[in-house]
Amino acid sequence: MLRRHAGRAGESPADEAGLLAAARALEDLDHARVRFEPSYPGVTAGPELAGDRLRLVLACRAHDGYGELGTVFTTLIAGRKPTVSVAPPGAQIDTDWR
Repeated sequence: MLRRHAGRAGESPADEAGLLAAARALEDLDHARVRFEPSYPGVTAGPELAGDRLRLVLACRAHDGYGELGTVFTTLIAGRKPTVSVAPPGAQIDTDWR
């Protein structure tokens, strides 16, 4: 569901402000059965260079009625479609991410 939602966003913009705006646009997903902490798409350390492109990685934890499902990582790279991956429950998110 998250991959499909992020995939609809199209290619990520090439500048820092555009990447941050693209991340905010992902927040409108209806999370009826899954709760995210913090809210999806989560927190980030901010844009960084990945080769010759900007990259923004966001993270949050997904929970359902039974417990933690995993840590969701959404990656926005300028000029590419967003990607979503889920690490096992308990995967760490750096405490200095905002």
